[in-house]
Amino acid sequence: MSKVNRPCLFSIIIPCYNDVEGLSACLQGIYRQEGGLSFEVIVVDDCSDLEIAREVNEHYPQVIFQRLSRKSGPGAARNRGISLARGEFLAFIDRDAVPCAAWLQCLHAGFSLGAAIVCGPVRHEDSFRARMTALTAFGEYLEDRDGYREHCSSANYAIAARTMSSFSYDETIPFAGEDVLLSTQFTMAGLRIRYLSAAWVLHKPPLSARRYFRRAFVYGLGFRYSRARCKHLAGYALHKYLRAVSAVPLFVIRSTLDCLRLVKLRKKLAVDLWQLPLFIGGIICTRVVYAMGAAMGYAGRDSR
Repeated sequence: MSKVNRPCLFSIIIPCYNDVEGLSACLQGIYRQEGGLSFEVIVVDDCSDLEIAREVNEHYPQVIFQRLSRKSGPGAARNRGISLARGEFLAFIDRDAVPCAAWLQCLHAGFSLGAAIVCGPVRHEDSFRARMTALTAFGEYLEDRDGYREHCSSANYAIAARTMSSFSYDETIPFAGEDVLLSTQFTMAGLRIRYLSAAWVLHKPPLSARRYFRRAFVYGLGFRYSRARCKHLAGYALHKYLRAVSAVPLFVIRSTLDCLRLVKLRKKLAVDLWQLPLFIGGIICTRVVYAMGAAMGYAGRDSR
């Protein structure tokens, strides 16, 4: 294969939907990167109702901006970004995450160590719902210990463009779970995912109660759709044999794992002993909504 000349080292790809404030904070963090590594930024708007294009063009005219003609989900938005990318490496971050100043430097250092894929922690703020999000959605990305992972979150990872050319996000998953499916495909292909604790991003999603529980519901939908597409994912047997009834054991399993993770990460999440019942109650409520999302996924048009 001939070597392709790349105009920059990194292409940073950001899918966006209806979050001007979050995207602005994300871009501010990106353009404050240290180390002088060359990069381009690609923002793909998933047919937002808000004026994302005006915000980007007015304050960040150097950004490559694309808007999808119809709402297609984060997988489709990331695929569009990949098709536009010109960098040697592709770095993925969510529009509601802010990278640390050394983010690109750390990701690049991971590749220098021979990693095929590099990911890092997804940190959160100190509010109750922020810590609940960290616990129930990003628990495996809270550790400060370097090593290897079976999965990488699309909120924070990078991969060589030539490696990514053999993969793509599944655009038939309209909600969530497409990143779990893709990272499973990475590991099945023999690629090792290097986790570097210094390459962290701060996840700052809008966290009203309504948005928080909507996210939990959407993640439940994502469980149903992703498991229908890969038998190697944990929980595939529940999907195959129980279908919508899988929501019941899924609630029990996820709640138990979250509670065990709470005990393990209690100090990391700054949870005092007297707060444990509050967080356990939050876990139960979150997983009830998550299980409802998984069950409702079987009422959709997806036949798998």
